[in-house]
Amino acid sequence: MKWLFFILLLANLGMFILIYPQQADKSDEKGLPDIGELFLYKEVAELSGDAGDVDASGTAAIPESSPQSGEEILAEDTESQIVAQRQEAESGPQLTGESESVSAQEESSTAETEVTAAEEAKEQEPAPEEVAVCKTIGYLQSRSDAEIVSVRLRALGLKPELQSETSNEQAGIWVLVPPQASRRDAVEVANRLERDGISDLWRFTSGELVHAISLGLFRNEERAEARRKEISDLGYEVIIKPRYRQATKYWLYFQQRTPATLTEKGWRELLENFPDIEVEETACR
Repeated sequence: MKWLFFILLLANLGMFILIYPQQADKSDEKGLPDIGELFLYKEVAELSGDAGDVDASGTAAIPESSPQSGEEILAEDTESQIVAQRQEAESGPQLTGESESVSAQEESSTAETEVTAAEEAKEQEPAPEEVAVCKTIGYLQSRSDAEIVSVRLRALGLKPELQSETSNEQAGIWVLVPPQASRRDAVEVANRLERDGISDLWRFTSGELVHAISLGLFRNEERAEARRKEISDLGYEVIIKPRYRQATKYWLYFQQRTPATLTEKGWRELLENFPDIEVEETACR
C-alpha cells in the first residue's frame, strides 16, 4: 500500500509540473491588451522637470481618446433622439386611439347611467291610487236569497257584508167593527152580522184589537172602502185601519276598487237571477 501511495504521489507531481506552465502561458495571453504605461498626473509632474514635456505628454495621451469619445457620445445622443422621436410618433396615434376609446367608453357609461336613472325614476313613480267605492245591493226579502247573492259576489272577488233591517210595513187595509167593551158584546155583534148574511168575519180575542171584529183584509184601498160602505149600510159602525207587520229586509254592503272588480258577465248573470235588486253607492265605513 505504501508503494502504491508513493507512486500516485509521484504521478500527481509529474502531471503538475507538465500542466502548470501551459496554463500560465494561456493566462498571460488572455490578459488585458497593451495600452502603454499609465501615469498619475502627480507622478508625471514630479518625474518630469520640463513642463512642456509634461504638457506634450499629457496632450499626447489625452487627446487621442477624447475626440473619439466625444463623437461617439454625440452619435449616441443623436440616435437616442431619433429613437425617442420615432417612439413618440408611433405612440401618438395609439394614445389618440386610446383616448378616443376611453372617451367612447365614458360616453357609453354616461348613456347607461342616464338610462338606469330613467328606469329607476319610472319605477319610483307612484302607482295610480286605488279609490274605494262603497256600494249596497238589495233589498232581498229573505235571508236565503241574501246568502245566495253574497256567494256570487265573493266569487267575483268582493267581500260583501250581510246587513239587515227590521221595520213595520203596511201589509194591507183592515175593515173592522171597532173593539167592543167586553167579550160578550163582541160575540153578540158577531152573531147579529151572521144573521144579516155576513159570514166572512173574525173576532179578535187578544192584542191591540181585542174584542174587535174583522170584516176583511184588503190590499186595495178602493175595495176596502166598498166593503166598509156595504156593512155600514146595514146599520153597523165600521172603520178602515191599515195593517202593519214587522218585516226584515236584507242587503249587502261591499267595497269596490277601481278599476271595477265586477265583470260585466258576472254582473249580468247576477241581475238576471235577481231582477228586483238595486245597486247604490253609499258612504264608506
